[in-house]
Parts: sequence; structure tokens; C-alpha cells
Amino acid sequence: MKSLRLPALTAALFLIVLLVLPAGPGQAYEVWLTDQSDTGKESGGFLYIYDGAQLAANPPGAKPTQTIDFSGEIGKFCEEATKKAVRRPHMLFFNAAQDHAIVSFLSGQVLFMDAATKKPEACLSMGKNVHAAWPTPDQKMAIAANIAEKKFIRIWTDYKAHKFSFDPEKDVMNLAPMESGERPDTSPICPITEASSRYAFVTLRGGGLLVVDVTATPMKVVATLNNNQVHPAGCGGVQAGGTMYINSGGGWPIAPLSYDVYALDLSDLPKGISARLVSQRDDKFADSHGMVGVGRYVWSADRAGNNVEIIDTLSNLSVGSVDLVTDKNQDPAPDLMDVAPDGQYVFVGLRGPNPLTGNDKTVNNAKGTIPGVGVIHVDAGGKIGHYKGQAAITNMKDGKETADTHGIAVRR
Repeated sequence: MKSLRLPALTAALFLIVLLVLPAGPGQAYEVWLTDQSDTGKESGGFLYIYDGAQLAANPPGAKPTQTIDFSGEIGKFCEEATKKAVRRPHMLFFNAAQDHAIVSFLSGQVLFMDAATKKPEACLSMGKNVHAAWPTPDQKMAIAANIAEKKFIRIWTDYKAHKFSFDPEKDVMNLAPMESGERPDTSPICPITEASSRYAFVTLRGGGLLVVDVTATPMKVVATLNNNQVHPAGCGGVQAGGTMYINSGGGWPIAPLSYDVYALDLSDLPKGISARLVSQRDDKFADSHGMVGVGRYVWSADRAGNNVEIIDTLSNLSVGSVDLVTDKNQDPAPDLMDVAPDGQYVFVGLRGPNPLTGNDKTVNNAKGTIPGVGVIHVDAGGKIGHYKGQAAITNMKDGKETADTHGIAVRR
């Protein structure tokens, strides 16, 4: 079990998912999960694809229906396109039509895959790094965060024509000149847009928030928040009506530990934005990382605290939590999440004993015991969750478990 250390604020993952409406029963779906560990020489990683119903019914017995080694065919495809090997498949999303997957590699590439055939269609270089690439709901863009070079990038996406591109002169925003005492480090973490696909919410490593009009050319910052209003390095987001929920999290030296959930009122955009703190765990060993909407509720993962908090969006009050600690996994370290189409299950990535990203070794906020995917059964329309267990993954090297779960998404 983790022990309590100095609370602080840090970088988490800023993942926004619109509140999920239940689909019809019996709908087939897949759960995609990335493993960041190397499968080639300082390159690669795994993509595991599960049958969603099988995984939900029997987590410990579930096996992937398909496993893709990113150092293989896709690795060659990306290296030819970008002149660099892919490494650390970090974030994973599907477009609104669910026919394309977007995978972000910390080595700097964004991969667009045909979700049905699992074949690569395009691999673009974002520079030294790309932490996340979020597909806008209107399917016209993917917005990407380059932490290393403090750049926010707009990729134009035409899924039907299989065309993906960006103009370095028109579609790249340099955030470094926007640094100030109130925003000391403008490296973007996890950008995401609201339902109209116009405004992107860009969380920053040093704290604060930028709201960017991504439909304008050049892109334009229309509203800001400082590092007192939004703490460092959020990576989670859910929109509920006219409110966007985001978080702050741990894992960076500036904030090894941090757990805050904010409600952003969207009604005054583009004139301004306001933030209300609805949950915090400053007195606990906590690290907010990853969010998902379940019915009218926001589920927020506490990576260090090994549980998932449930917040009612009508009252903005915490109504409970789901404990993920079991006899078989004493330190699950829950990370990113997604929900089944019928809203009956939430799938959560569980980190490994050797986390490759987002971990501050002074507190080990992201260190887990057994890497894999956990399954939570949803009750009361999202107000209650019951943990069912996990499907484990592994990548042993010289007797050491190197597997490290990160990106997760449900293909409906």
C-alpha cells in the first residue's frame, strides 16, 4: 500500500468525455488498451483489444481478441512517415463515428488508424513530443499537446477521404510567450473541446487554463484562468450541459500529489470563463487523473488513493466512491477510464510496478502492483459502482514486469 507523503499538485491527464447516454442492451463493443512498455529497441508498445461483453462478464478470465505490437507493421509505417520510431503509446481516442482511432506517442507522433481493419492510415509528427490528441466532436479536427516544445497544434481531419494534415505556419500555437507569474509553465497537458467543437480547454503544467478558439485562423486565446484558479497539470474532463468539469493532478515535480475537480461555467464564452472548486483532497495521498461521465454523474479517478470518486452534476456534491483495492491487487493505481455503450460498466486502466510516465518517485503516485484493466459495474444510473476485478497484462524482461497501462477507450 502507498504511504501518505507531502501533498502537492501535479500533472495528470486531461481527458474529456461527454456525459454518456445509455445505449440499447446487447450492443457489441470493444475495449482498447495501450501498454507503454517497449517491444522493440527503445520503441514500440502494445495495443490490446478486448471483447467488451467478455471482459465485463469475467475480468480475470478475459483475454484480448487481438494484440498489436507497435514495433511491427505500424512502427515501420510511422518511421517511414516521420523518420523516427514510435515509443510510449500514451493516449487513445475514437472519433465520433467510431471508425477511426487516434493514438498519441510520447515520441512525437499522432497515428490515425482504421478502427475496423486496425490498419494505419496516417502518422504525423508533432515534433519532439505529443502527450494527447483529442478528436473534436464535429470530426473536423484533432487538437494536440506538445509538452516538450510548449506547442498547441490543430490537425485537420477528413476521415471519409482518409486525409490528415496541419500547416506549421497556421495550425501551430506557441504557448511559451504566454507565460507569466500566474501561468509560470504553459506546457499544454490534455486539451479538449466542448460539444460545439469551437473552444478548446488547454490545461497547463504549471497551472492555469487557456481557452482557445480553434475555429479561428490563426487560433485565438479568448479566455484564461491563473494557477490559483486551476492548479497544475490537469488531465480529465467531462461536459454536462453548460458546465465543463476538469481536474488537476500529480506526477510532476511542481506537484507530486494533487486532487482537484473544477466546474467551469461555459455561459460567458467567449467573453470569459469561471471555475468553481467542487472537490479536493489536499489532506490525502491523492492524485486526480482521468474522468468519465456516467449518466448525470462525473467519475474521477484517484490514482494515488486507489479509488474512483462519484460527483453529482446537479448538486456538484461528491456522493460516494468506488474502492478498487482487493486481496489480489493491493495497489491498483487507477488511471484513465471509459464507459460501456449501455452505461452498465466502466473500464479503468491500472498502472504497473514500473510506471513509465506521470510518476514522481518521491511519492510514487502512479506506481501500481499489477498492470491491466479493471471493470466496475454501474448501478443507480451512475451513482454507485461495484468493482468486479481486473484483466492483467504483462511484459516481462529479465524478471522485471515492465508493462504499464495507459490509454483506454471503448469502441461502440
